Amino acid sequence: EKASWWPFVLIVFAVFVLWIGSPFLIERIVVGWDFQKLGVFGDSFGAVNALFSGLAFTGLFYAILLQRRELKLQREELRQTRTELRGQKEQAIAQNATLAQQTFDNTFFQLLRLHNDIVNSIDLFNETTGKETRGRDCFRVFYSRFNGRWNQNLPEDQFSTELDRVARTYKNFYPQIEAELGHYFRSLFNIVKFIDASTIKNKRLYTNLVRAQLSSYELLMLFYNCLSDLGSEKFRPFVEEYALLKMVPLKLLINAPVQKDLYSERAYSRAT
Repeated sequence: EKASWWPFVLIVFAVFVLWIGSPFLIERIVVGWDFQKLGVFGDSFGAVNALFSGLAFTGLFYAILLQRRELKLQREELRQTRTELRGQKEQAIAQNATLAQQTFDNTFFQLLRLHNDIVNSIDLFNETTGKETRGRDCFRVFYSRFNGRWNQNLPEDQFSTELDRVARTYKNFYPQIEAELGHYFRSLFNIVKFIDASTIKNKRLYTNLVRAQLSSYELLMLFYNCLSDLGSEKFRPFVEEYALLKMVPLKLLINAPVQKDLYSERAYSRAT
């Protein structure tokens, strides 16, 4: 909005007219320059000075009004600028959040794809039968071998706790499968760790996707791996935090009534 200059122009014009016409007005009062009327003549200048003083005050007042209007316009422009900057900031925050989510999703699904490649690359060959087993089917074989190792009772098992026996049995069994499952468990652990360390809001959504990739026998091997020295310290807290054993077939555990309680209830039933 632009200020109107017409009032100021009219004031200047009025001052100019009065300034031009003042001698004629004074001359009519002081006829023939009568010395007796010189006092009146001097008083006439006082009237003119008062008029100019009033006009000057009027001009000053009008200038103040103009300045006030300009300040109001500046404040309005500043408010609009702040609103625009606030909107740009919020938009930038939203864009950064979207970019961060996209980056996380890309990395997560790439890790998941690499993990599935690891699973598919696992193969076992039985020299006696000549049978070859590949991919997730290998975990049934791994679990069968672990079960066989469990049934080979050692003298020290007679006086050990269930957890100690699990840890010792898995420790003796692990060298047989380390070449195949060492990489597998490290990959699985790092995927869950990546989710846990992220700033995304719904972490459980992604750990549920990870859990959905695991077969029953993978979950059984995860169950015993995280009770051993190899996984109890770092991996087991994630298993319980994100209920990774929720779909584990408990009936297939070697000693289900006792071994189930080796994990907290959160490992099986945390709400999704």
